[in-house]
Amino acid sequence: MALRGPHIPPRPPRPEHTEALFALMSDPEMAPFVYWNPHQNHHETYQYLEKLQAKEGFFVIEVEGQPAGVIGLHLDWDNKLGETETWLGRAYWGSGLNTKSKVVLFDFAFGPWDLRRIQAIAHVHNPRSQRALEKLGFKREGLLRRWRWIRGEPWDFYMYSLLPEEWMSSRPPIYY
Repeated sequence: MALRGPHIPPRPPRPEHTEALFALMSDPEMAPFVYWNPHQNHHETYQYLEKLQAKEGFFVIEVEGQPAGVIGLHLDWDNKLGETETWLGRAYWGSGLNTKSKVVLFDFAFGPWDLRRIQAIAHVHNPRSQRALEKLGFKREGLLRRWRWIRGEPWDFYMYSLLPEEWMSSRPPIYY
């Protein structure tokens, strides 16, 4: 499956993405914002890509032919919902790429996939992610205390949700 967007064609994950994604995933400055430890070798990144390939709904975000990050939805078809997961290399933070990528994915999710809910979690100490979700129309539903155990510490997250009718009224004016 291929998605198309404005200068950001998300592509299914492939082994050829290993080297470029390793360069992003080995960045220790990303650690406070992601679930993984900085990757120490290409094999870790290759294994990550293998796991993504086994999932439906995950894509590598490319800019000028080079991987910039990953976007996807953990899909629950029975309940017609997806939980979004996105990360970008630091060079792309604040560039608008996150918003543009989510517009492409969410248009597809609420269109052909006919999802009835997209949910997201954002770490309580990551206001940038919280603002990005709210800018897209997500509503904060509550606090998930000790939701994930990451690097030996409990992390609290806020739960957000977005419904199709909210997407129609809050969708950024990005066209492709």
